Amino acid sequence: MEKLLIRQGRVLLPHGWSEETDVRVEAGLIDRVDKDLAAPAGREIDARGCMVVPGFVDLHIHGGFGRLCETGDPEAILELSRQLPQFGITAFLPTVATLPRQRLQTVVEAIAMATGGEPGARILGIHLEGPFLNRHCAGAQNRRWMRAPDLAEFDDLVARSGGLIKMMTIAPELPGAIPLIAVAVERGVVVALGHSEANEEEALLAIDAGATHVTHLYNAMRPFHHREPGLVGVALTDPTVTVELIADGHHVRPRALDLAWRLRRGTDIVLVSDAVALGLPEGEHELLGTRCVVQNGAVRTANGGKLFGSCLALDGAVRNLCRWLPTVAPERILEAASTTPNRVLRLDNTFGRIEAGYQADLVVLDENYQVAYTIVGGRVVYERAAP
Repeated sequence: MEKLLIRQGRVLLPHGWSEETDVRVEAGLIDRVDKDLAAPAGREIDARGCMVVPGFVDLHIHGGFGRLCETGDPEAILELSRQLPQFGITAFLPTVATLPRQRLQTVVEAIAMATGGEPGARILGIHLEGPFLNRHCAGAQNRRWMRAPDLAEFDDLVARSGGLIKMMTIAPELPGAIPLIAVAVERGVVVALGHSEANEEEALLAIDAGATHVTHLYNAMRPFHHREPGLVGVALTDPTVTVELIADGHHVRPRALDLAWRLRRGTDIVLVSDAVALGLPEGEHELLGTRCVVQNGAVRTANGGKLFGSCLALDGAVRNLCRWLPTVAPERILEAASTTPNRVLRLDNTFGRIEAGYQADLVVLDENYQVAYTIVGGRVVYERAAP
């Protein structure tokens, strides 16, 4: 396995930045972090003038480059793995929207087939964004395929995935949702609340049952009201849940992002892309059978102009927040794309920190937060071409 020394970077450690610091990698793990380390018999990366940070992790991504997780094609998942490192993404959860039962089974099996053969970013599991969602909060998903929580269907999907389902979004107000949440948590699945009309009481019952995460805060959920805070109000104030934000300026305006950051103090915020059209040129495209237009950094349906996922990547989300929230320390924003997602999945004892013994999933960023190198398991999987 490749030995690597990243030399004299500005390294983001658990306690903050360390200037002119080396990171030595052996056998896929971080071996040592210190000044002036002896080079192993392997590759050196000159990181002077650059930041070295934990790799970005996208917990909510449907696809890009003309490939979607929902197609049921293992090659689509592998192509995503191949392409994502150029955006600093070292790991991801292929995310599956609501589908008819048999199609959903096929898709879950296809992702399981792809897992273990990733050429780039790691597959950490599957995020089921459906099918147990509220039809009145469908967003861009097909409301006809949404259905009531069904424990037998859930167990079948877990079995078909080989235990790869790591996150599931559910609307907690649906009949049978609370018992299913409790069972899913027992199975080791992180339960997220979303696509929901839940009121405050229903959201709190779901949290009591074990839900710990909120899917794309503000989007596809009952709006906040001062006499009925709903899921938005709970997500903004309950310290036991983490919350996703899509920082593209279209799903959530900068002031609403700022509000969430202030209320949650940034520590429990996870940046996600919700991408469907990452890497696609501007213009019209067909996505999941729907004609969509990519324009000005947004993806909208050609008929009606409804937001349909995004074309965002996590490095872009980081740059956006650094620009829109200038009083927030950049390291906190970087953690929202790296350390915190690993904590959500309970992987923070092996991923998401630059510390001896941790997995060497790293990103080297220039002073403008542009990706120069991406490293997965100690292997350089992306290197920016020289100008």
